Amino acid sequence: MKTMPYRKWVDYVIGFLSLVAWITLFGSGLLISSRPYRDHLAASFNWLDFVVAASLYTYTNVAILTCLSGVIGGVSSRLTFKGYQAETEDQDQPADSDQALASVSMAYRVESPLASMCRSFLVYLLYIAGLAIGIPGGTTEAISETNAAQYLRMAGLLSLLGFAVGYDPTLFHAFLANIPSPIRKKTGEHS
Repeated sequence: MKTMPYRKWVDYVIGFLSLVAWITLFGSGLLISSRPYRDHLAASFNWLDFVVAASLYTYTNVAILTCLSGVIGGVSSRLTFKGYQAETEDQDQPADSDQALASVSMAYRVESPLASMCRSFLVYLLYIAGLAIGIPGGTTEAISETNAAQYLRMAGLLSLLGFAVGYDPTLFHAFLANIPSPIRKKTGEHS
């Protein structure tokens, strides 16, 4: 089976367009309220209002931003490490645990940006699941309107995590492994 040749320019175009789309959507989500479009959409359905409302509404906007961040991370790692993959495939290496982790890491770093996008969408889903669990009494008032500061925190955090898991999810695993575990009191010790 013949593989398709790697075309670096395609990654450049995808990365550039993803970056422009991220900046545009972030600016739109920060500066333009989706309320008028959602109100008009509630009165009468219109595809244009639906697309605009979905792209401006905080939670769908942040979902798209997180996915775009994963694509940007995937393209970044692929452009950076695609040449290294060819070098490491030519060398015979021992199969110890550090080398196996490096091999897995390299596989993530040169994969398709679409796979990176799917992983970053999982970050968004985990955030939404945590939000759904954390809202007291299941009220939707907390998510119906967000201010610019809330949007900035949410979009920034999820975009950063989306980029990280898109770039190399093993780096995220290494970061979590370095967080110290909570200090536990010894049994029988009183404060």
